[in-house]
Amino acid sequence: MKRLLQFVLVFALSFSVSCNLYYFSLADRGSKNLEANETLQQGKIRFNLVRRVESGKPNLYNSSALEYELAKSKLFKLSQTTKVELTYTSSSGVNGAGISAVLFLLTLGIFPSLEESHSWVTFTLSNREDKKLIRDYTYPIKGRRINSWLTIPFYLVLPIFSKSFDGGIEYNTSSASIRLLVDAFEADFANDCKDNPELLEKLQSLSRELIEL
Repeated sequence: MKRLLQFVLVFALSFSVSCNLYYFSLADRGSKNLEANETLQQGKIRFNLVRRVESGKPNLYNSSALEYELAKSKLFKLSQTTKVELTYTSSSGVNGAGISAVLFLLTLGIFPSLEESHSWVTFTLSNREDKKLIRDYTYPIKGRRINSWLTIPFYLVLPIFSKSFDGGIEYNTSSASIRLLVDAFEADFANDCKDNPELLEKLQSLSRELIEL
């Protein structure tokens, strides 16, 4: 009985100190990043955010971190009274850890448990009054989660050198994935506005109009 109790304590400890290392990648990004300074000449675009959560609990691509990242945006400003609406939707599929999860349990968290996710995220800009679509941007994103207490030094160091890495004890949420998506959306929108100044004018004008709540 004593040995069983010791085993349970060690087992619980292995889970309490095990951590998740995440790596995220956006498909076909290349070198599309663009500074928003030119677009900012006319001021930030105000929008009302609608976040459609795909499930009842937070997940890697749809959590409250979205509001935080958008609040830091160089192009956009959150507002409940503007006529521009930004709808954020996500759809995710996960490949289970399989045999690696069994080995993780048998080695008390030493052998890493590996899990992959394949998701699609869409930012949709529309007129809040007539619901007409203005622009939408869809991003396929892949995620890899490595769970092991051996990942602790990696999740402390790798995020310093790359925005694609994140880590911690949280299983379902990550600010790095949201940050990558918002950065990609900003860059693509800035490119569109550079190629099509009328789009920027339209959104700037619409965002200054107020709507009755």
